[in-house]
Amino acid sequence: MDEYRQLMQQLEAAWTMLNSADARQRELWADNLGDLLESAYLRHADAERVVGWLVQLAVTDGDYALRESALHAVAAAAVPYELPYEVLESLATHIYAFEPLLLEYVLFSLSATHDERARRPIETFLAHPDPDVRRDAELAMSELGGTRSWSASPSAL
Repeated sequence: MDEYRQLMQQLEAAWTMLNSADARQRELWADNLGDLLESAYLRHADAERVVGWLVQLAVTDGDYALRESALHAVAAAAVPYELPYEVLESLATHIYAFEPLLLEYVLFSLSATHDERARRPIETFLAHPDPDVRRDAELAMSELGGTRSWSASPSAL
């Protein structure tokens, strides 16, 4: 069995673990997937599938630490894979549900698509009461417009 096929089997096992009842196990697997995505080793279609899993966790799971790990992984994948907006669209749909500290990941990930559909959800945070969120929204707007304000990914990565 070739190395990539083994990796695909491990990804399927990771999907099972991401659905574990144990939040710490889910968080650990989200971190592991983030490391894999950051390495840019996956084929683009496989990376999009994994990011889709992580986006689903980020918008549906109630565990803050897990959502942070999932969003960190998504942001780590945004640069090497140039993800399409469709893969991240649920982040835009649920953007108002994220805590201010998680918005850095969400705003960056959406802006890294360079898709105009991300503009409206990002713009709404330019007037956010938290100055850090406003700054992140400004950086995201610059990134969306094609001027790289974040050198590779958010500073919290």
